[in-house]
This record gives sequence, structure tokens and C-alpha cells, in this order.
Amino acid sequence: MLDPIQQHLDARAEQGKGHLLFLWSTQLREAAKTFCAQPDEERPLIPLIDAQTMLSDTIRRCHERFIIHISKHSDAYSKSCDYTEFIKTVQAIAGNALQSSDYASACGNLRLCIHEVHALLLSSENDDGSEPLLTLMDDLAMRVRCYMENAAEFADSSTAGKALNTIAQAANEKDMRQCEPLNSMLLISSALAFAQYDDKRIWAYDVIENAITRNLEYSFNEESEESDEDDEDDEDEDNEDTSEVDDETDFIPDESLHVLQLFTLMSAYDLYALSNDDAGREQLLKDYPESMALTLMNAANMIHEGHLRSAYMLAQDFLLSSRDMEDVDIDARHNGLLPDLLPHGWHTIMECCAEGLNDVGLLANVYRYYILSCNDRSDTHYVSKLRNLLRIYGGLSAEEWHDVADGLARDCARNIIDRIKYQPEITTKGGTQRHSSWRNPAYEKLIVDERLSDAALTYCVMVDYPPLPLLRTIAIEHPESAKSIILDAMPHGTMGTPVFRFTVERGVDNTLTARRSTYQQIAKQLRRFAAVFGDEETRVLAREIVGRYPNRTALREELAFAL
Repeated sequence: MLDPIQQHLDARAEQGKGHLLFLWSTQLREAAKTFCAQPDEERPLIPLIDAQTMLSDTIRRCHERFIIHISKHSDAYSKSCDYTEFIKTVQAIAGNALQSSDYASACGNLRLCIHEVHALLLSSENDDGSEPLLTLMDDLAMRVRCYMENAAEFADSSTAGKALNTIAQAANEKDMRQCEPLNSMLLISSALAFAQYDDKRIWAYDVIENAITRNLEYSFNEESEESDEDDEDDEDEDNEDTSEVDDETDFIPDESLHVLQLFTLMSAYDLYALSNDDAGREQLLKDYPESMALTLMNAANMIHEGHLRSAYMLAQDFLLSSRDMEDVDIDARHNGLLPDLLPHGWHTIMECCAEGLNDVGLLANVYRYYILSCNDRSDTHYVSKLRNLLRIYGGLSAEEWHDVADGLARDCARNIIDRIKYQPEITTKGGTQRHSSWRNPAYEKLIVDERLSDAALTYCVMVDYPPLPLLRTIAIEHPESAKSIILDAMPHGTMGTPVFRFTVERGVDNTLTARRSTYQQIAKQLRRFAAVFGDEETRVLAREIVGRYPNRTALREELAFAL
């Protein structure tokens, strides 16, 4: 696991100018350069008042057409408005601004576009045709984010501060934070472009620290008080984020607030890294130890710098401090830093560190956890990996390994009991795929590989249709139990059992259903029986079944292979 992670981190550091970053890379700067017009080809910037008129006229015509459409089509399904003209107008105004070197004024036009798109989105929440507006907003926010790389690189300090302040105001509008938190924070991350320049870094700190205050530190009452103070202080600050601190954070939906907080922390981390502010970075990690994103970034830095034992302990401590280890691992799988490289979340971090340290004990502990928590066939190979690790590198004899496996099997059995107590039997995986959360494929492999017959018998109590390897393992010491499991799966009325006689006394018909499909089910079970107990015993059983129904030719045909 270690090599691909290290390779990815090396490539990531190269994109981050030597830093491991969440939200900034040289790709943003490269994209921004494509916006720049040649000095003699730059188009004049559309005046703000003209841009306002263009947008308002377009919106008015859009609504007029929609009203006419509704009057002609009164059915309930005619509620989709055509936003084509509006979208083209926004794209024209934004495109004109994005090529401009008049950065402060251009950001005014971009803020206007963001505001109008979002306002129209809010007014068309129930409109079936609003999807193009969402796409437009996403594209606009990303392009503005890239454009700010140009503002940071080419504008003088004062102009750059005004430009960033305008975009921060757009990002901090209350409706934007409530309904478009991801795009709001994408715009806030524009400040990271300014962290790389000594004369402009102050503007980046102002915006990011303001976001920390808004999203991470304020209680409701504090916000109201500080908002009034900010209004007074900001009158003389032309280049600071003068947008009023939102005094209604409590009304932001929890999901939106989570996004705001997550991306605020990531932006702050990148800010301190780009500014070589080690003290600020360490204080951030100290202040927010519960942040998965920050802790993961810290662990990744440790791996990148070769401090593998520290990274292992950091991941382990984070897991131990969590309420639900499995949920925390799931959260860590879906991250933007190491995409698709953490199949077991934090435990993969521990696994790769233990590999790099050549520490058999630490690696064995991780493998044991994978086996204990397994509910997917993809993890069954860890049984072999653990055995090889302890036999080849840990020096265990075959007998010693068997004792270890027996103890691990008992731990798996206790884990199954906990699953039965606290988890639903059937869960949905990947949207539609259903699987049993009570079953443990790695435990099944351990049972079979080590021929743990008692464990197999106990485990199969909660398995409706045990696979053949488990049945064979049960049959080693409990052959009658293995036979009962197979016979119990026979269609009702196949055998003359005590259950048959008991139900007959109550007048219930226990005759085998005369259907070809029923006979095929019997044949299927007989083949399983033969795979475990051999052909001779199967032949005896088949003849007993046919003997109970001597006149059923179709039954005899289906069981002919065993007679």
C-alpha cells in the first residue's frame, strides 16, 4: 500500500510547489493564463451599470415568456422556464470580465453575475428546468477562482485587495452560504492565490481568518455583537472583506454548515502552508484535532517526510478517539487528498506505515482488524497475508500459527454476536447491491483453511445456505450436523422425517409437490451432499427419496445421476 501513496504524494507536492495542499495547485494558475488576452486584443470591460441593465432586461423577458407559456399550457407539467437567453447573457458578461486586466472592476461584474444566477436559482427552486442554472453556477465559481490567480499575479497590491474583497463579499452573501456552500467556499479559496506574494499575503489572511470567524468560532450571540463592531471598523478599510458577518449562522442547514467548516479548515491549512507559516499550521491542528481532513493532511505530510511511526500513531489515536471506527474509516475513504488510495480509510494509513517500518507486529494488528471487520469477499485474502506474515517474517511454526488462528476465530465469533445485536441483517451496498452484514467471508476462509470444525458448526447457525467448503469443514467432526443442514434445505415432503409424522397428525398434506422445478431443487441438494459425503452415501439417499414416490417418473429422471 505504501508505494502508490508515496508516488501520489510526490506528484501532489510537485503540483503544490513543494507543499501538500488541499485546494491549490499550479493547475489553477495554468488555467488562469488561458483567460489572458493579448495586450492589443483585450476587449473593453462592460461598465457595471450596463451589465446590470443587460441582466435585468434578460430576466424580465425570461419571466414574460414563461407567463405567456403558462397561459397557453395550463397543464400541471408545464412549469419549466427557458433560461437560455439569461445563461448566454451571463456567459457574455463573465467572459468579458475574465479576460480583463481591470481586475477590481472586473470582479464587480463577476460578483454581479454570481448574485443574479443565485437569485434566479432561489426563485426557481421548483422549476424542472433549473439544472442548467446549477451547471452555470458551478462553472462560473470555478472560472472566477482561476481568474483570481491572474489578479494575484498581475495586479498591484491595492487593486488585488479590492478585487479579492469583492469576490469574498459575493461568497459571504447569506443565501450563497446557505444554499451554495461549496461554491461559496470555492470563491473564498481564491484568497490562496494571494498567499504566495509578500505584498498581497495580508489580503489572503484577512479573508481566510474572516471565514474562520464566521464558520468555526462564532456563537449566535457573539455574531450579533461582533457584526455591529465590524460595520464600524470596516468603514475605513477599503481593502478588507467588508461583507457583514452573518448573524444568522444558526439558520444555515447542518449539511451546508458542515461544508463551510470543512473547506474553511482546508483553506486555512493551505494558507499557512503556502505562506510557510509553520506556527499557524501547528496551531490550526492543535485547535481542531477532531477534523478528519486536517488530521489526514497531517498524516500525509508525515508519510511524505518519512515519519512513518508518527503517522501510524496519529492515525491510530484518531481512530481510538472516534465514536464509531467503521464510520470514520468510511469517511476517510472519500477524500480529495488520496483519492481511491485508502480502501480501508485510516487503517490503510496504518497499513502502509507498518509496511514502511517493516514492523511485523503493527502490520499483523491491521490485518487482524481487516479479518475481524470483514463483510466483503475482497478482504478474504488478508487471511493468507496474515498467515504468511507471521510464518515467514514472524517466525511462527505451523502449530503456533494454528493456535493464533484459533484465537482469531474466537474473536470473529464474538464480533458476529455483536453484529447480530447491533446491525441489521441485510444492508444495501452501492445503492442497490444487498448483502448480509452478519456474514464474514474472511472468517469463513479462516475456518476452512484451518479446518476449524467446531467454529464452522457454530457459524453456520446464522448462514441460511452454507457454501460447500464450510459444509466439508463441519463434516470433519460433525458429519450428522452437516447432513442435517443439507437435508433441511430439501423441498418440503422430500424425506420421511419426524417433522413429517408430526404434521401428518394434524391433517397437513406433506406430500412432495409434483413439479419438475421441485425435483430439480432436490437434485441440486443431492449434488451438494455428494460433494461432501461421496457418491455411495448419496446413492442410498437418492434411492430412499425415489422409493417414497415410485410412480413419479420425472423425479427419477432428475435424480438419475445419483441412482
